[in-house]
Amino acid sequence: MQFKTVSIISIAIGLLLLSFSVSANQNIDAIIAKVRAPSYDCPDPGLLPELEAALQLPSLTSHQQFALSVAKGQFLICNGKFQEALALLQQDTAAEDIDKASYAYASAVYQMGFVYDVLEHPKRCDYYGEAQKISSPELHSDIYTSASLGLITYCSESADVAERLGKMFSVLERYSDVGSPGELAHIHNAIGLIYGDLEQHALAAEQYLKAHEMGLSVYEGSNKLSILISAIVSLLASGQTEEAYQRILEYGVLNSEINTPLTNFHYYYALSYYYRKTKNFNQLEYSLPDFEKAIASVSSSFGQLVFKWHKAEICLHNNDLACLKEYIASVDKSDNFIPVNFRTNLDYLSFNLGMYIALGDLKSARIANELFSEEVEKRRVTSQDSARILSAANLYNRIHDLEAEVESAERLRRNTLYAAIAIFVLIAGISAYVLRKKHLANKAIDPVTQLFNAQTAISRINKLDSPKINRAIAIAIFDISNLREITARLGSTKSDAVLRQIAQTLQNATRGNDILGRFGTEQFILCLHNIEERSARTFFERVQNALDNTFEGNPNFGHLSVKSSMSIFIAHEKLSDLNEILDEMVMSIDMENRAQ
Repeated sequence: MQFKTVSIISIAIGLLLLSFSVSANQNIDAIIAKVRAPSYDCPDPGLLPELEAALQLPSLTSHQQFALSVAKGQFLICNGKFQEALALLQQDTAAEDIDKASYAYASAVYQMGFVYDVLEHPKRCDYYGEAQKISSPELHSDIYTSASLGLITYCSESADVAERLGKMFSVLERYSDVGSPGELAHIHNAIGLIYGDLEQHALAAEQYLKAHEMGLSVYEGSNKLSILISAIVSLLASGQTEEAYQRILEYGVLNSEINTPLTNFHYYYALSYYYRKTKNFNQLEYSLPDFEKAIASVSSSFGQLVFKWHKAEICLHNNDLACLKEYIASVDKSDNFIPVNFRTNLDYLSFNLGMYIALGDLKSARIANELFSEEVEKRRVTSQDSARILSAANLYNRIHDLEAEVESAERLRRNTLYAAIAIFVLIAGISAYVLRKKHLANKAIDPVTQLFNAQTAISRINKLDSPKINRAIAIAIFDISNLREITARLGSTKSDAVLRQIAQTLQNATRGNDILGRFGTEQFILCLHNIEERSARTFFERVQNALDNTFEGNPNFGHLSVKSSMSIFIAHEKLSDLNEILDEMVMSIDMENRAQ
């Protein structure tokens, strides 16, 4: 009897341990499902700590360990840590006991192809081919689509252009009715890449913007910005500088929440590119220090080349010959001082020619002119390649026909009149859309400081929920009492630069989820949500201290100091009459300024 009792207890304990083990495995599987993102998207960065914690659990099976580690690789890629991701994925896939039919393995293979793609390494084609082979439209469909697009875009150089476009159209047609916004955005992005390869930058920009708008509703984190930066570059390459600037403003607003080293690098790269393209050398010089810091945070060799080039452009503009000679000395002396990344860049080749003319080096100027002329002629021949341009135009018409559902491809070929009407309607719609986006961007953002304007900031503060228990909504208004004195000292032409520098100081001192805006000509507003009152006051004092030392150590502005006044309001419940509160705060600042 005693023996039977012990046996029953042992069985019960065994069943209990088994139930705990099953429950733990189910929890880990739930984490794997949560952190896994489609191949064309980035996972939510807020989930990374949970993933890291799960990787440390001792009860992980080899399959779970592998799936979590591969998911971590996608986090690393989305943060711009490509080499680290590649090393991790190569180590994971080298294990002997992995399931090569699993989604995790297919994802790892595709991710390695993507990293090699970023590095422009030919191995990308091998990995894209393998990823496509081990997946299908039914099994791991997102990986199959992404790998197929990669193969069409980058691994068909020997194929006829019309054939590549035909394959791309086939993918779009397959997903047009059943594809998710994320999948369609991915496809349009790939079409933009092909248009860019054909030097059709205006068409490429249109596809990138279409992909960006589709992806905004589903993409997470930095992936919201990855397509937008491609659109900005294509807009600038096609001469659409005003639209490009509006998109840069949009990028800046989105990046105020995302704020990763890679997205910051792309933002300042786009700004410097825009200022160089529009020959605004004063603003280019002003933005370069921020660009240099962003380059250092991502260790980009390409960024260093662009930074040196843009700095040399300023030297050429200022006729600083000593600076130009330093630039030449810093560039690899092979291939007539043309870095590999810039050998087909007409803007750089033009700068190279102008630089040698300014230096009076006629021999080098003659070589630079020949290189520039050769590239111009090559572009002319490319643009006259009727087969390539016709293929691009045919795809353009078929895509719009498919999206608008105006007519089938066969009917489009038979009836050019309907095609012309469809294209006209689409162009009108795009024009209206662009004008609407410009209006909304101008309405929400202060054009000088690139912060929220007063109306937008107040609207966002009014929408804040009641703070949590023992937390508050804290508002501060900062008044720059000597702004006119600073402007008068530097000259009226520097007023915008002064305001931008002050705005940048405030952005650097605040957090991504804070509401920061320009409240008046000489005033800025900052709102903190769900913060302890004492912490809020301390935080505002730090911000004011940073504000007063805005120009400290900046040689561009000399010895200047900002004199600011601050008014603070703390509320422990939802705001009910914000306008009256703000009026009282402004009145308080006015009284303080008069008393001084």
